[in-house]
Parts: sequence; structure tokens; C-alpha cells
Amino acid sequence: MLALFAVPFVDELASGVAPAAAPDIAIDLALPAALTAGGIITAFYGLVWIEAPLLAWSERVSVRWFSAGALAVLAISTLGSAFAHGPIALAVCLALYGPAAGCSLAAAEGVLVESSPTSRERTMARVTLAAALGDLAVPVLLGAFALVGLGWRETFLVGGLVAAVLAITHACSPALDRALPEDQDDDEDERGTLRDALKTALRTPALLGWSFAGVLNGLLDEVLVAFAAVHLSESSALARSIALASWIGGGLVGLAWLERRIDRVSLRRVLLVTTTISAIALAAFACTRDAVLAPVLLAVVGATSSTFHPLVKARAYASLPGRPALVNAVAGALVPLDAIAPLMLGAIALRFGASAAVAVLVIAPVGVGMMAWRARE
Repeated sequence: MLALFAVPFVDELASGVAPAAAPDIAIDLALPAALTAGGIITAFYGLVWIEAPLLAWSERVSVRWFSAGALAVLAISTLGSAFAHGPIALAVCLALYGPAAGCSLAAAEGVLVESSPTSRERTMARVTLAAALGDLAVPVLLGAFALVGLGWRETFLVGGLVAAVLAITHACSPALDRALPEDQDDDEDERGTLRDALKTALRTPALLGWSFAGVLNGLLDEVLVAFAAVHLSESSALARSIALASWIGGGLVGLAWLERRIDRVSLRRVLLVTTTISAIALAAFACTRDAVLAPVLLAVVGATSSTFHPLVKARAYASLPGRPALVNAVAGALVPLDAIAPLMLGAIALRFGASAAVAVLVIAPVGVGMMAWRARE
């Protein structure tokens, strides 16, 4: 089980290096800083179109080898990023990383949630907590390496080596193998295809709804961080770091609370309350650049929005029990929306300012809250 929970940790560790070290990467590769920051996010979605078919196809193969293969590609792409000496090489590595990370995380989540179907929410809370610890590890490693004259390449190297060890661990774990679920209503010829995933999504409204909610929730991760940083661009680097640390810290507190209280609260009510508070705090953050108030508001956003992913994803899995690969294939088919959203927000920021882009992000907690309102407990 520990090797499965390590996947989200490694994913966030490896994927967080490039965005966090964008200024240093720009200097090393002689690129404009703004172009580098935008290009990094875009590169992660370079091969987005292959993720959904791969996730659908994973229903036909061993979980062990699918996970190990995805982690191996993740390790190779991360190690390649460490040794990339040009923007094209780095972009190719990041593009390969995107679907590899998506597939490895989907495989780990699928095994974990289906191994205990009655505790999906708790499992996803723990998965998200592991990912948050990976987020936290990025600035810690970058800062520690900076003290000894090292930088982003060495941090990528650490992430790649850990991913390689994890790939070998998964390959040597026969317990990850499982038989395909029996379902007499499905056409065996279509099982494991993207067409099967989309047909199932259309006849399962709850799956489609929670999958869209997951897309909205994605806006409150790297996208929020990027536009929050631009919103606070007139503040000092220290002030921006404090604000980001507050967001991460708030998220860890929210996840820890959820994991401990998940059996004692109404999960629908939790989502309704946290989405409301998150929307208010995010709107308030868009209206201020105060060095004291901004970090407090981001901490509130982090604490409340951290509950969205585990509860939303757990409901998506519950809408189609026993077929986690297909659930993730549907989510993968919506990934292009994740790629388009930053571009649209960038256009808004360019025309109306970063504050307006942050304000638009309020649609994320509002949309998740509306889905929770319509859902049954």
C-alpha cells in the first residue's frame, strides 16, 4: 500500500520542480521568464490526447505492468529534464511526463479505492495528503540545494531516481495484479476503448458530473498558484513565498482534518460549506494585495479547497464501482479543458489584469458546490 501512496507524492514532487524553478530555468536556457513560465504549463499538456485512450486500454492489461510502465516513462522524462540543455529537449520531456503521470496516478488510485470500496473518501483524502506532501517537498529541496550551490537539475534528478525505484517496486509487486471486473452488460469487444468510456459516461450522469467537477477543481492547483503569483507581482519575493506557503499549509491542515473527521460528518455538507467559504475567500483575495491579508485568505482557500479533490474523485469512482480505469479514462478525455483554461485566463489577465483572472477562478468552488447540492448523500 505504501508504494501506491508514494505515487501521488512522487508525481507532485517531479511535476512541481519546473513551475517552481521557472526563473532559474529561464536563466539557464537563455529564455524570457514569462515565456518560460507559460511554456512549462503548456508543455505538460503536449501529449494530452493520448492519456484517455491509454487509460481506457488499461482495463485490458495487468495493473502491475501498466503502473510500472507509466512510472518508468515518468522516471525517464524526469531524468531527461534534469539533463536537458535546450528548450525543445525540456519541452519534449515535460510532454512525455504529462500522460505518464496521469496514467501512474490513475492506476494507483484505482487499486486503492477499489481495495476498500466503503472507504473511498478516506482513501482519496490520504492520496491527496500524500500529494500535498510532495508539493511541500519541492520548495524544501530547491531551498536545500540552493544552500550548497545546486539547483533545479539536481531536484529533477532526485525526483527521477525516486520514480525509477518506485517503478521497479511496482513491477516486483504481484499483489497489484487483478482480474478485470465481470460485467455482462458490456460489449467485450469495446471494453478497454475510449468509445466504451464515452458511451458509459453519457449513460452515467453522475460520472460525467463529478468528472466535470474534477476539471473545475483542477483550476485551484497550479493555475491558481500561477495567477496568484502574478496578482502579487508588486509584492516582494518573500511576501509571495509566504503567501504560497500559507496556501500549502492551509491545504495540509484541511486534508488532515478531513482524514480524521471523515466518518463523523456529512460529506455533502462538508463540500457545501467548504465551497462557499472558498468562493468568498478567493473573491476577497482577488480584491487585495495586502501582505498580511493575502496570505491569510490563501490559507483559507487552501484549507477549504483541499477537500474538493478527495470527495469529488471518490464520488466519481463510486458512480461506477469496480471500473476505476474507465472512470479515469473519462477524466482523461476532459483533460484538454485543463489545457485550455490557463490560456483563457491568461487572455483575461492580459485584457483586464491578474485580479480579474483570479476573480474568474471563483467559478471553480461555485461549480463544485452546485454539483454537491444536486448530489445525494
